[in-house]
Amino acid sequence: MKVPIPAQPKRKLGQNFLRDQNVLQKITSFIDPKPDDQILEIGAGTGALTSHLAGHLTAVEIDESLIPFLQTIPNVKVMHDDIRNVNIAEIAGHKRLRVVGNLPYYISTPILSFLLENSKLISDMVLMFQEEVADRIVAKPSESEYSLMSVLSQYYCEIDRGFRISRNCFVPRPDVDSRILKFRIQTGWKLPFPEYHDFLTKAFSQRRKKLRNNLLRTLGISAAKLDSIFAEMGLGANDRAENLTPQQYERLILETRK
Repeated sequence: MKVPIPAQPKRKLGQNFLRDQNVLQKITSFIDPKPDDQILEIGAGTGALTSHLAGHLTAVEIDESLIPFLQTIPNVKVMHDDIRNVNIAEIAGHKRLRVVGNLPYYISTPILSFLLENSKLISDMVLMFQEEVADRIVAKPSESEYSLMSVLSQYYCEIDRGFRISRNCFVPRPDVDSRILKFRIQTGWKLPFPEYHDFLTKAFSQRRKKLRNNLLRTLGISAAKLDSIFAEMGLGANDRAENLTPQQYERLILETRK
């Protein structure tokens, strides 16, 4: 069964509307919403998923032309805005949010970074990405797809790979399939987002270069001190940024603080 599309998708906004009712039911089951959940939906679009979600729901949509349609869905607070401009704390109130959304390819990384920066206000996230982006997020150290976003996401979250969604379920039909991922926010990490993200940006600044050289160039640390830290951690002089785990980066940051 296909969901009717009430608006023409805008290419400039990276819109691909999900219209397969069976897939929407599967996503809803994967989210497993409860009546007392505080849910934030990013990019509500035509409201295909919005209408399936129980609980206290705030839907954020950047496309002004879709706002009147979303406002017809009962028990939904609709906001016309870019999610990155939204005050997450005001929406959360005294309860941690559950976040859901289909993230456009061209802006998925900045939105995910924004959410991770606000992870203390979030309990979990169920997000849809193009398959290649999802592969980078869940990649393991030393794999070709392992990147800054892999480290960042896996440091603050435990990630469930979820399931694939065929490109044929969208209008317009994109060039690649999508994948749903579930992010469970972790506790016990020692580093705030700005510090961790800033260090990773320096570590991955030139992927083809050795990690040691990137850090010497960007940290203002002496070679003797950095070499001592590397030796203590069992890191090699030829290691690159993509060889370290999120926990190794945590320790490396803490050691370079001293």
